[in-house]
Amino acid sequence: YANLLDFSPLNFNIVKKGTDIKENQLNLRTCSKEKIEITPGSPNVQAGKFALDALQLAITDIKNGLITDLLTCPIDKKTTTDAGLSFNGHTQFLANEFESDVQMILMNEELRVSMVTGHTSLNNVANSITKESVLNHIRLINENLKADFAIIKPKIAVLGINPHGGDNGLMGREELDVIAPAVKEAQKENILVVGPYAPDGFFGSKNSTNFDGVIGMYHDQVLIPFKQLAFTDGINYTAGLPIIRTSPDHGTAYDIAGKGIGDTTSFINALYLINKVRRNRINYYDNTKETVILLKQSNFYEPIHLYQQTESIVVSKTSETVYVLQRGDYISNNNVFNINNQPVYKLKQGETRSNATVFKKT
Repeated sequence: YANLLDFSPLNFNIVKKGTDIKENQLNLRTCSKEKIEITPGSPNVQAGKFALDALQLAITDIKNGLITDLLTCPIDKKTTTDAGLSFNGHTQFLANEFESDVQMILMNEELRVSMVTGHTSLNNVANSITKESVLNHIRLINENLKADFAIIKPKIAVLGINPHGGDNGLMGREELDVIAPAVKEAQKENILVVGPYAPDGFFGSKNSTNFDGVIGMYHDQVLIPFKQLAFTDGINYTAGLPIIRTSPDHGTAYDIAGKGIGDTTSFINALYLINKVRRNRINYYDNTKETVILLKQSNFYEPIHLYQQTESIVVSKTSETVYVLQRGDYISNNNVFNINNQPVYKLKQGETRSNATVFKKT
């Protein structure tokens, strides 16, 4: 691709194992040995397969401890899906790989927005808005803002779904029957959340600047105003993962591919955010008095960081201690990972975590 665009030769280093990584060089992994014809700005399934191979290799490298976090470039959802990706984008793919309840947050220095229904078609949005889904989203963003962005008491705004916020039921009752009850329930849990607001007036009056996080009901409701304000410097952040994943907030930009006029600001900001979030997470979990534990309704552990559970242990069927979890360890898919996402122990059949508050369901 560099040759095709007549770029200067790149000085890079091919990495096969951790010891191959060199400082002050572009370290690359070989995700495929196939050769394809590339036409800048023209999508094709082979290119989608390359993108999918790179993503899968990155996940493997994280789980094997070669790397710790992930900055993804935009992908073409159609070509990667045609090439075999089972999800309509990075976010749900990563949620599945790490068995996590994730939250997509678009952000810059002034604004953070998220949406309850994510990448859901507009035809299915209304049926996806329930009191439980809105309440869960409020809880998630409250915790994520505290842990990942060092906001002690986040101020959260929730938007309505109907024109003018339903206008007291004249244009729909979702605000009255679903969204407002979820907000009230969250307030009972001591979460500083307000709403539902009518979305048009909320952004038009710049009320969004008064809040640490804004929750919309569907994708374009919050992304259109966000990208008008932050298209060149915004970041797509996937909260709720045991790793840190960021991305630029824009798409593949096929219309300017190969022209050398792309703006790298969003990408650079996404890179810097990784270090900020890592520092914030360490500080938060080291200082919090709360037990940071979640459990899925299945036979698998939800990935969690055990910053406070320093005496947690893994026990065998006979209650013999076989591994002592250290500060920063977490369990995912029956593997124990340390704070750098490196595997340090694999649970054998019948072994469970003990001396904490979570056990594998039987």
